Amino acid sequence: MAKVWLHPYGIERDYTNALVKATRQFNKEINSAYGDIRFDGWQDDMSAVLAYLRNAGNRIFQPVIDRLPTFFALTSQFNDKQWRLVVKGGTGYDIPPSQAIIAGQTTVPVSSGVLGVDAYRAEPWLREMQELWVSENTRLIKSIPADELSDMEGIIQRGVMNGSSADTIKKQIQERYGVTERRAKLIAVDQIGKANAALTKQRQADAGISGYKWRGVLDERERPEHRAREGNSYKWNNPPPDGHPGQPIRCRCYAEPDWTGSVFDIGE
Repeated sequence: MAKVWLHPYGIERDYTNALVKATRQFNKEINSAYGDIRFDGWQDDMSAVLAYLRNAGNRIFQPVIDRLPTFFALTSQFNDKQWRLVVKGGTGYDIPPSQAIIAGQTTVPVSSGVLGVDAYRAEPWLREMQELWVSENTRLIKSIPADELSDMEGIIQRGVMNGSSADTIKKQIQERYGVTERRAKLIAVDQIGKANAALTKQRQADAGISGYKWRGVLDERERPEHRAREGNSYKWNNPPPDGHPGQPIRCRCYAEPDWTGSVFDIGE
C-alpha cells in the first residue's frame, strides 16, 4: 500500500510566523504614525504619513520576501522526500533525490551514479517554478501594507468628512488589524499548499503518471465536497471543478498516483 503523502506543516508554520510578525510590526508603525496627523490640516499630514509608512512597509516586509526562495526550496525538498517514499511504498522502487539546484537549498544533490535515473531526476523545470512562485508571493506580500494603507486613507477621509472624532477614526483603523493579520496567515498557508501541489503534479508527470486517486486528511477541517471525493479517480488533464488536490484555497488533500502506464509500470 502506498505511503500517505504528508503535508509540509513545519514550513507552512515558519512562513506564517514570519509574515504575521511583519504584519504586526507594520501595524505598530501605523499606530505610532497616526498621532502625527493633525485633523485641521489632515491632507498635508496624510501625504507625509503615507509616504513614511510605505517606506516602513518596504523595510519591514523585505526580510520575509528575501526568505521566499528558501521557503520554496524547503517545500521542494520535503515534497521530494514524500514522493520517493510514495514511489517506494507503491512500487518497491528506490529513486534518488532530485538532482536540480535552485536558490535557497539547504542540501546539495548527490548523484545516484545511474545516468538514466539522474537524467529523469534532473528536473529542469524546478528553477522556473521557483521563480514564478517567488514572484507571485512577492506580489501578495507587498499587497498587505499597500491594501492596509489604502484602507487607512479611506477611513480617515470618511471620518473627517463625517465629523468623527480622532479616537473613533483610530479605533476603526485598529479594527482592520485583525483582518490584515488573518489575510497574512491565509497567504502563507495557501501558498505553501499551492507550491506543494504544483511540485506533486509535475513530479508525477515526469514519471508518466496521468491520473490519481483523491486523498484527504479526513478531519473536521476538510470541506464536504473534498471528503466526498475520497478515493475517486481523476486525470491530471481533467481536474475537478475547484482544481486538483492542494490547488483550492487552504486545501491539504493529495494525489495518490495511479501507476498504470507510468515509468514504474513494467508489468509482471
